[in-house]
Amino acid sequence: MTDRSTSGTIVMATIYGALLGGAAVAWLMLAPRQRNRLVRRQQRMLHMPRMADDDSYGEDTMAEGKTIPQPLEDRMSQIHTAIEDVRRQLEAMGNDG
Repeated sequence: MTDRSTSGTIVMATIYGALLGGAAVAWLMLAPRQRNRLVRRQQRMLHMPRMADDDSYGEDTMAEGKTIPQPLEDRMSQIHTAIEDVRRQLEAMGNDG
């Protein structure tokens, strides 16, 4: 009687092991495809707003060796100017006190 229950347990363990192993192999094979699909989707989403505005799409400039759209470069220069103004104000406050 014990041989019959042991052999049944071994068969069931083998079946479950095969099913779990098959699921693991399928997941390992599909995971890179899913990741690549998500990366391509994100790249398309980042590209779409620039395509919608045809006026600034072709107007790229070089800044520090990288291509940056013109409106972004303008905003960056405004931020740098504001940072310099704040730095000057802080230096003036430090010299007064």
